[in-house]
Amino acid sequence: MRRCLTAAGVAIALAVLLVVPVASAAAASPSPSPSAVTAYRIGILEHFDGINPFSAWSGPSRECFRLGYNFLTWYDREYKPVPDLARSWETSVDGRTWTFHIIEGMKWQDGASLTASDIAFTYNLVLQTQDAAYAQYLSGVTSVTAPDDKTVVITTRKPNAGMLALYIPILPEHIWREADPENLGGFGNWPMVGSGPFRVAELEKGKWIRIEANQDYPQELGGPPTIDEVYFVIHQNADSLIQDFKAGHLDAIANWPATYYKILRSLPGTTAVAAPAIGFHELGFNCWASPKSKGNPLLRDVAVRQAIAWAIDKDKINATSMAGLAVPGTSLISPVQGLWHWKAPAQQKVAYDPEKAKQILEDAGYTDRDGDGVRENAKGKKLDFRFVTLNEYPEDQAAGKMIVSWCADIGVKLRLDQKDEGAFADEVYDNADYDLFIWSWRGDIDPGFMLSTFTTAQILNWGDSQYSNPEYDRLYDDQAQALDPRKPDDPTARKAITDKMQAILYRDTPYVILWYNVNLQAFRTDRWKGYGTVPLKDGAPFFNLTRATYQDLEPRAVGVAATRSGGSSWVYVLVAAAVVAVVVVLLIVRRRPKTVEVA
Repeated sequence: MRRCLTAAGVAIALAVLLVVPVASAAAASPSPSPSAVTAYRIGILEHFDGINPFSAWSGPSRECFRLGYNFLTWYDREYKPVPDLARSWETSVDGRTWTFHIIEGMKWQDGASLTASDIAFTYNLVLQTQDAAYAQYLSGVTSVTAPDDKTVVITTRKPNAGMLALYIPILPEHIWREADPENLGGFGNWPMVGSGPFRVAELEKGKWIRIEANQDYPQELGGPPTIDEVYFVIHQNADSLIQDFKAGHLDAIANWPATYYKILRSLPGTTAVAAPAIGFHELGFNCWASPKSKGNPLLRDVAVRQAIAWAIDKDKINATSMAGLAVPGTSLISPVQGLWHWKAPAQQKVAYDPEKAKQILEDAGYTDRDGDGVRENAKGKKLDFRFVTLNEYPEDQAAGKMIVSWCADIGVKLRLDQKDEGAFADEVYDNADYDLFIWSWRGDIDPGFMLSTFTTAQILNWGDSQYSNPEYDRLYDDQAQALDPRKPDDPTARKAITDKMQAILYRDTPYVILWYNVNLQAFRTDRWKGYGTVPLKDGAPFFNLTRATYQDLEPRAVGVAATRSGGSSWVYVLVAAAVVAVVVVLLIVRRRPKTVEVA
């Protein structure tokens, strides 16, 4: 959901490891032996931050959860709910009881049987612990039972509009019952035992993740993947990622800087896409009105936040930071999420207008009394703020430099501070020691989770703006229950509420949405087929919340794909350099902050 975070580590390395995949002898043969294994290699720049679904939220980790676990329901390539563990379901007349019928004969990857009891156990674990990773999905749920091995019954206080969007991986009870309910995020979870089409087989911090096909995956869910294994190969910088792809050492690369798009698009045998994606990059403000907050209290004034919003040229940011490939942002929910996206009316739409920004500040009593170019309030407190951009993302740094200049033009001083994500995460979630920042969210298909991050309950949890509004809190509860049992597929009532919530956020400006996410991916189409892109036309095949590509990938011809024979899967060339000390990266995730007392 969030982008991966990195924090300073303490280990010392004495050489640089260059990962070079080399085909085995069997691969060179026109007729590989039956033991040859087809492997697909995806180059990435994000690190994975673990294999525990209660504490790991980086992109690669979440991709492993989507492939290694099953969920109650899932999504097709049009982001519509489809069966997963539940092959069918029905609701009661009053909409408060959901009965799910579970696929029979499912197995966990250690051979144990998967039954409805595992689903009930998982949901009850979340309900009992109210763990911040997933509790918001079960809002209003009063009980989850498994009357038999193939039936799950979920009861709610009121009809629940998100019951087919429970983004909670189903866990094996026989393993997770050993976890400490007070510290679910601390459970080792290795080996990771799931039920999905792939098994996480090997993890090398800072190097790669290897997943293997689950040969027992049921035909009812598409059967075992065609490919044998997939590597997520982690690179430390974009240049090495691009060069390894161009040299043929990688079959695909994902989420690289937009400036490489034209280069990759022109490579023979390659398809490069800039596909619209769920989520966004935002300029965030610390709005927490608490004595515990360490943010500048002037940012609690909505006039200051609104003025900054009017001072930003989002079109120029898109042209410069994203090579014109993104869509400048407006409301919280991405256009990719279809009807849930709220379009600001023309008379409310905020655009680049520095004169209007200055007038907002003047009207609110902020003037430059001492002539130093920075406005003050009536008590002489200056509009002088700390402004964080993250070292890991050059597009955010470029946007930040422009925002500093534009704010200076209206009399607001931003002191730019570039930090590692891990260090900044500590400041955000440890009593809100920050003022402004640029960061980004991925998100769910359903709007419920993203909207939840602005509720008062999420202060110092998921809510990095520390925003609170009682009206918004009430509307959040209302939207979760806006389901007409007579028309369960009609979103009209819920959309009216989520639109109102987005309008409130647009007015109050805890975020300025800078641009909507883009899936920048390049993949070999001369060697491989079976890509399942989202959107269906000109979409991205990986990190798109579906499993389609991974299950259907196959080489176009025998001997084309990289293979391994016997127990040797890769050949690694250790390039000796002068003895160098490098910081080993430890992994945290932005979307899993520690809980801090609010009151």
